[in-house]
Amino acid sequence: MAPKKIVFTNNPLFQGPAYEQRKAPNLSPYKEIPIDLIDRDINQPRVYFDPEGLEELACSIKQYGILSPLLVRRSIKAGRFVLIAGERRLRAAKMAGLKTVPALVDTCRGDDPESNLVFQLTENLQRRDLTPLERAHAIGALKDSTNLSVRELAEKLGISKSSVQRSLDLLELPDDLINALREGVAESKILALAKVEDKELRAKLLKAAETVSREELIRLINRAKRGGFQKGKRKIQSVLKMRSEDRRIADEIQKELGLRTSIKRSAEDEEKGRVIIEFYSEADLKEVFRRLVS
Repeated sequence: MAPKKIVFTNNPLFQGPAYEQRKAPNLSPYKEIPIDLIDRDINQPRVYFDPEGLEELACSIKQYGILSPLLVRRSIKAGRFVLIAGERRLRAAKMAGLKTVPALVDTCRGDDPESNLVFQLTENLQRRDLTPLERAHAIGALKDSTNLSVRELAEKLGISKSSVQRSLDLLELPDDLINALREGVAESKILALAKVEDKELRAKLLKAAETVSREELIRLINRAKRGGFQKGKRKIQSVLKMRSEDRRIADEIQKELGLRTSIKRSAEDEEKGRVIIEFYSEADLKEVFRRLVS
């Protein structure tokens, strides 16, 4: 089925982080460009694209077309273009079987690697499309190529100094923490674990990080440092066992009541805490009350 024709000038979805750039006078009106003539920028900071998300976007493109044009610049290779923004849309368009894509041609940006990297990095940061490691490598590459300070990088990218420093800190991580970050452990927990030098203790804490909050993890790290290696390991094992038992108890209550149940331990005293039972109607609440008092 041929995609429906979209009128971009009146389309409320014709927006995004690059919108102001697209309205600039140095950009020609969008045109249909053959997909085979568009090359990926080798300096593009984003390298991971969720396969399931791409399939969903490809299905949407088959039905509605591409709602927001790509941004490209002319290549030094005659007749070809280099992609500046929109690689996810380009990949999905290929999957959808499109032969051409709507694109805006930037006639001003040129082939300056630094300028293009800043633009692509800012585009992805605003869309929150980058993984923590992709963001770290991109900011690191920009720092290496420009010798800018953390403050200057933050100003150029429009983000906080602490965000820039966190990203640069990720580049110093050991392999076990890099792998954990790739597998989805929160960046804040990974940076806390980076302060633990002993690999065996760090491995125990990393396992604990899957079930405890960042605050609880930091307390575990501090206790392990104060109590020494063996005591630290015993405390972590105790917490893991406790969390496992909490989940079992919460699951049993949930099965009995048919309502979502969770157990939250007190930060000050782990022997204390709360049992949280969610209800979604007045009837649910009355049923919980009836069960408790009967």
